[in-house]
Amino acid sequence: MKYTRENYNKFLETEIQYQVKEFEDKINTKASVLKERGEVFVGKFLKMQPNGQAVFKVRHSDNMPRKNSFWTATYFVGEMCKFKNWGNHSWVELRKQYQKDFSDALCVWISKSDETDFCLVGIKNLTFQFAQLLEKEQPLIAFGPKDPPLQYLYNLLSIVKEESCSLTKSILDFDESSDLWNPLKIEAQSDLNQLLLEQFKSTDRIVIQGPPGTGKTYRMAKLTAQLLRENKSVMVTALTNQALMELAKKEDLKPFLDAGKVSKTSLTVDEKRELSRLESVTDNKCFVASGSLTLASFYISSGWAVGDVETPFDYVIMDEASQALLPMIAATTKLGRKIIWIGDQSQLPPIVLTKEDIITRYDWVSMINGFESICRYFNYRSYMLSDTFRLTQRGADCSGVFYQNVLRSVSPQQSFTSNVKELNQSGGPVLVNLDLKVGDKTPSAAFRYILNLVQRILKESPKAEIAILAKFRETVRYLQKSFVLNWTTKLLPDNLRIETVDRVQGLTVDYCFFLIPNASLRYSLNKELFNVATSRATRNTIIVADNSLLRANMSQVVRDYLHKAQSETTIQVDAPQNISTDSGAVNVKVKGKIDLSQFETAKQKSVRSQTKENIYIIDTNVFVNCPDIIAKIDEKYKVVLSAKVIDELDKLKITLDADGKRNVEKALRNINKALDTPRVSMELSDVSLLPSDFNKRSPDNNILTVALKFQNDEENPILLTSDNGLQVKAKGLNIATIKLKEFLKR
Repeated sequence: MKYTRENYNKFLETEIQYQVKEFEDKINTKASVLKERGEVFVGKFLKMQPNGQAVFKVRHSDNMPRKNSFWTATYFVGEMCKFKNWGNHSWVELRKQYQKDFSDALCVWISKSDETDFCLVGIKNLTFQFAQLLEKEQPLIAFGPKDPPLQYLYNLLSIVKEESCSLTKSILDFDESSDLWNPLKIEAQSDLNQLLLEQFKSTDRIVIQGPPGTGKTYRMAKLTAQLLRENKSVMVTALTNQALMELAKKEDLKPFLDAGKVSKTSLTVDEKRELSRLESVTDNKCFVASGSLTLASFYISSGWAVGDVETPFDYVIMDEASQALLPMIAATTKLGRKIIWIGDQSQLPPIVLTKEDIITRYDWVSMINGFESICRYFNYRSYMLSDTFRLTQRGADCSGVFYQNVLRSVSPQQSFTSNVKELNQSGGPVLVNLDLKVGDKTPSAAFRYILNLVQRILKESPKAEIAILAKFRETVRYLQKSFVLNWTTKLLPDNLRIETVDRVQGLTVDYCFFLIPNASLRYSLNKELFNVATSRATRNTIIVADNSLLRANMSQVVRDYLHKAQSETTIQVDAPQNISTDSGAVNVKVKGKIDLSQFETAKQKSVRSQTKENIYIIDTNVFVNCPDIIAKIDEKYKVVLSAKVIDELDKLKITLDADGKRNVEKALRNINKALDTPRVSMELSDVSLLPSDFNKRSPDNNILTVALKFQNDEENPILLTSDNGLQVKAKGLNIATIKLKEFLKR
């Protein structure tokens, strides 16, 4: 048995703790700091539109929200409605002491305003009462962090504690054997319904892998319709409400929708407007009826599986199964007598906040990547949809590296005509090489290039669907702001979407840009994320990155993809700082293959890392001798302050001589000011990271653990200390160190 129930409990409890801690850390932070980081914004209510959306005016000098992002809208009383009066109040203090009313909120659009310094933001999902208050008082509203979905994890925790349940036991108590994944390939012309229904005569569980554009939702809608015609009760569950709505809109389900036989949990006003015949599941209670379809998110359906359940549905189909934790997959066994899990283990797994080193230490990967575990370690009937309707053959050849090179295109459009010379008219990826600053997640040169190319594509094809994706929220937020401020009209067109990669699984567009900033490359080049980002487009995927990209560390499949993409079209952009945002041409050279030797990088000085993000951790003695040390560290680097250092400095105010006390007081003032900026943060020690021989009560060792927290493939901790003993320990643990004197000479 791979995991005991105690193992599952520990993981879920740890994940709950991390989600709670992250949320508490946010709401206990000064509200003004959150505003500076873009985690809080303030808008002046202007009007309610006929479609129920509220319009707010926001200064574009502030960090504007991302489109399609969720918030808690809060009306603060009196002077606290103005952020300049927030002082040192944390977000939670403001809400406890000054909140008049609040509501969930979703940002749905951003546009220019007639007023030079402002933009307009469209908000929906507001409660009726909150909307009435807005119209009556026309207030300033603060938008802040939304509560985490903890109930989903609590539901799963209850499910894994039911050790006597034979249904979930068959999933949770598995043995990790050799890889059993050997799916039958299903081509586009195959009658999948007939095949699956025939298989269900001898089995109750089926696994389907659906690579990009292979028609997963279309095929599931056809199967669901067939089951409903046979008067079966069906539930489809997915991570997102968006995925459920996409299924409900399929043509095969329209007769059942019109007959009132399709119901959805947590049905919103907007969803009801979109599908007027879609029924609401009353109070989100489990609804079962023969010949009817119930649509429920993981959040809701996991709750239905808690406790004694008599397997209510004839069939359960789990869509987006690759985003389900293994306990969630186990939960479906309590809800349906026959089950289909459909997903893609080569795309994004579930998002968790538990740190990678802890996941690795306790070997929790298989319970997090639940769908991959089902595919590899269970001998269920398994199928793979091998024909893609989305990608051209060139695109399928590149994306095929993630699928043992068996992906075949059946798209009716294998080529297209365009006068935009950067585009490959056979479809598939195009590499664009720029000179991007190391460590910069908001590269303006890349923003200008993408804006220019998007404008030229839309000038030629105004109805083309375009997505611009990046890994980091910070990148997307600034990219979105850049587009809003520089677009030729007030409102960005509806056929242009700017989003993080983890929010677009299932998206299909004509052109997709994937921006890879020259920072924390490990995350952008993660093979599952990279596969999602580069498989959205029916025509071209334009990968915009630094010209040194192929020298970065990456998995072999990502490198294979890039080499295939590079073999036909690579673009080197000269002097990106001079790129025009007009519709004219950009100075580009289209090459058959880039000679990487011409892009040699200068050697890094001292302990600076070429491929990792440098983070400075400063020892107490450095502050005593150089109170201004933070200001002397280049602003492109992050500074992490150990809580133990701050505690030691506070004690030294009493014990040092007059000069020392002045230095410490100055250091604490500087630290207090620096903590209001995004690049400086405080971190608590974690003695569990120390080797067993190290004294866990030693202040130096406590400081050392902060550096150990950032010792990973993405980040390069540098311990700034003049303490020889601490330097020796750090070097022994492969942590870079530098003395104050050496640092000041640089």
